[in-house]
Amino acid sequence: MRITTRVTFFLLILTGFFFLGAGQATAADVEDEDTCYFLKDGDREYLEYDCSEIRVTGYSQGNHELDCTVIQPWDEGAGPDPRAVPYPIIGWANGWNFGNVVGEHTTEGYKLGLMEWALDGPYIVVAANQWSVQESDVLACVQWVISEYDHAGSVNGSKIGLAGHSQGGGAVIKAGDRELNRVPITAVIAMNPYGPGWVNPEDQGGPVMLLGGTADTTTPTSSFQEVFDAIDDEDDKGGLLAELEGGTHNSEAWGSTFDGDEETTMKWEPAQEVNFGRYQHVTELWWDFHLNDNPRSGRQLKRLLDRDPWDTQYAFTDDFEL
Repeated sequence: MRITTRVTFFLLILTGFFFLGAGQATAADVEDEDTCYFLKDGDREYLEYDCSEIRVTGYSQGNHELDCTVIQPWDEGAGPDPRAVPYPIIGWANGWNFGNVVGEHTTEGYKLGLMEWALDGPYIVVAANQWSVQESDVLACVQWVISEYDHAGSVNGSKIGLAGHSQGGGAVIKAGDRELNRVPITAVIAMNPYGPGWVNPEDQGGPVMLLGGTADTTTPTSSFQEVFDAIDDEDDKGGLLAELEGGTHNSEAWGSTFDGDEETTMKWEPAQEVNFGRYQHVTELWWDFHLNDNPRSGRQLKRLLDRDPWDTQYAFTDDFEL
């Protein structure tokens, strides 16, 4: 496995200052990995198909130091991207899993689902690695991708999705606010979101899909029903709220094991061996509809969410209808 390290210096333009918050931009250290991997039994398990990733660290004007994992839907070690097309971008925000948090490496527990998004889109997926991600962190990672890849024509800055789980779900709802982000957010996915008291769902840049579970005692659907109600009543972008029968706070997004009826959240290493479960197909259809402009995926998504084990509320608008 060849690993090289390079240092990339870039200067954010004036609009970037507003995007990240006013302040001086600094250098970012970029570690190139030839192949995407996840951890299996403590060892790296490399994917056998085209996928590569890089780790970006440095400083931002966000909540933390800049720390992002960028997943690319091509094999960096085999040479330039063979498609040479502009990819939509998905920015990811982690949850705060209490005792299961492993510092900045929390992204590792969600990684397989993120890699499947990147490959199935295809999209460039960038995850903010911090264990207490705020909206400024995920937006800083998205801005880094735009700044670094736009000159090569590798990103489509008009197609940007945001997604997160738990605290990260609340963060991306807030980051989707048109008054905050100052960039066009195409669509948002919030899995079991936490924080309806401090997010602003009333001025979203694009439609929002809220995902929850009937057995979620951490963020039950009732805790973010007001978010959907605000989108339904006041926002012109629309969205939906889909509740999974029997779904818990972690069973889809993070991974769980069960001893009888008692659920135990996986630690971050075994969690890497599972994707987003029933959320995986739903979210891939959502992204394909919004980021790839595929109306067939929208119709498939509605048929899926109109059946058991889903109970779905819709807020259709002139801008959004499946």
